[in-house]
Amino acid sequence: MKRLFAKKVELSPLWTALLWLALGCFILVVCTALQPGPVLKTLQNFLHAPKLLILNLFPVLVLLGVLTALLGNLFWAGSASSLLLGLLSLVNLIKVECRKDPLIPADFGLLREAVVATGDYQLDLHIPYLLVLLGISLVLLLLGFKLKTRLRPWLRIAAGLVLAGLFAGSMLTVYPSYDVYYKASKSVPGLQRYNVAAVFNETGFLYCFLHHYRLYDVPAPEGYDSAEAQAWNDAPRQNPEPPTTDLVFVQCEAFTDLFDLPVFDYPEGENPLALWHSVRESGQALSGHIVVSNFGAGTVNTEFDILTGVQTASMNNTSSALRMIHKRTASLARTFGSFGYTRWFMHPGQSWFYNRDSGYEYLGFEDRSFLEDFSGSDEELKGIYVSDRAFGEALTARYEAHKAASDAPWFAFTVTIQNHQAYTWTKYPERPPEAPLRQAVMAETLETSSVYAEGIRDSSRLLFDLCAYFNEQEDPLLLVFWGDHLPAMGKGYDIYRELGRNIGDDLDAASAIDTYTTPFLIWANRAWLEEHELAAAAAALELPADGRISDVYLGELVYELCGLSGSDPFWDYLGQLRRQLPVMCQGRYVLADGTVTEALPSDLQALVDKLQRWYYYRVAEERIPQIMPDP
Repeated sequence: MKRLFAKKVELSPLWTALLWLALGCFILVVCTALQPGPVLKTLQNFLHAPKLLILNLFPVLVLLGVLTALLGNLFWAGSASSLLLGLLSLVNLIKVECRKDPLIPADFGLLREAVVATGDYQLDLHIPYLLVLLGISLVLLLLGFKLKTRLRPWLRIAAGLVLAGLFAGSMLTVYPSYDVYYKASKSVPGLQRYNVAAVFNETGFLYCFLHHYRLYDVPAPEGYDSAEAQAWNDAPRQNPEPPTTDLVFVQCEAFTDLFDLPVFDYPEGENPLALWHSVRESGQALSGHIVVSNFGAGTVNTEFDILTGVQTASMNNTSSALRMIHKRTASLARTFGSFGYTRWFMHPGQSWFYNRDSGYEYLGFEDRSFLEDFSGSDEELKGIYVSDRAFGEALTARYEAHKAASDAPWFAFTVTIQNHQAYTWTKYPERPPEAPLRQAVMAETLETSSVYAEGIRDSSRLLFDLCAYFNEQEDPLLLVFWGDHLPAMGKGYDIYRELGRNIGDDLDAASAIDTYTTPFLIWANRAWLEEHELAAAAAALELPADGRISDVYLGELVYELCGLSGSDPFWDYLGQLRRQLPVMCQGRYVLADGTVTEALPSDLQALVDKLQRWYYYRVAEERIPQIMPDP
């Protein structure tokens, strides 16, 4: 060994540059080979879209160059670089296999949770891959004793500084750019762009990892004090009688009461909302409207708002609230789970979409059902989506299975999909009837409203059928039903305004709030009504006169209806705030007396500021012990 390394070879600057490029390409290939999926397909994507190759290769070359400047040896830099980047790629592989979600920089803020979580899974650590990485690193380390880099120190340092500067600039411009990310994913034929794991796999882990640097950061609010927030969260709690009411939450895709507008001329009983009206007016329901975080999209953000009491719009400008969380997170499901509830989530969409499968596990759901659990038969679909009818059948079948297997109360949180956009004549196999209108409208308005009406009709039927079914059950049950957001009808708000709903962020505060407003109701079955007086329970909630509240309060209403007041300081605080400030909507507010304002009195502003700081603690800092088994 000593003789082998006795004679050293000095590399000229030209050879150093060529080997730097070659070594960077080699390390990139190694990292790509560690990604989930076929390595050749990703490499072919690099050749098909050279921009992807550059975006993935550049950080490798930067790391090589900077380490060479520091260590004075290209191969020693390659040894360290291959091991570091290879380990990152290996961890990404393990995380994707474990959670169907790729590694992002924010995960490193939760290393303790990650180590603890490994005990919950049968992980394949890919020891052979790890040994190969160690072997590559060792070979490069030894080569460094044989092959020296003949570069003057000032030249090495200057080159390293230039590379570091270019990288810093790219991290401020190129890598965070959504346009670059969108075009990169669009350049890969057949790529499911909303499947983040697939985008990582096929456009390159290294580029996507850097793109997600601080993408889902939750910034600490001004004046935040961790000890103070923890004290709020750890305030004394009461021990109420454990509730036994079964809870069924149904978030209905794009459900609104649009067809109550006077522009529609439906004959008596033919309004698409007719069955919704019958349930709302049955004497078994309380109803109103919620103000959500999004218009036209962002379904998952409404889910998150209601389950956590944390308003997405006030935390992070992201299309998926579930990507803000990387640990066990407090939720209404966990609150009821602490009282022995079995918790189940269902959505007949892809499990990876919006990171739902992983996110709902963090929120404390023991079991989750997605599109993969449906057969995909023509009987289940209406158009390209699982129908509301099939959704209802799956929900009641799961209820019956739970009742046959367990005496525990049931917490089901479900999200429909049939009425998802776009609302064109081709959405369904048979063309829906035209909506009757009292005035002439654009052809696009007639088409959109007519097709959308078909979905609302089916959603109303879903609600009616569920209520009829649960009304015959022996155990007390509350059904919570709401729309996630107003649907996107064409571009902008023109169709809405033509139909008579004057909405848009470019209008006054009241109209802007209406842009985010959808209906809700809480319905009780006969068994629940035998034990409770609905009118008295509704009165105790002290809802505003118009029944409109922010969506973060909807879960809190259920918390109170189930007799849990005093058991959780956060939900108690939401209940107190709701009575003073029923609506918070992106800097616009509705006070308890109905006043709409964009400037709060100092006392209410102090309450909102406290809520923001509490939000941050629960999402970013709170460490939830594994009191109950996680999935």
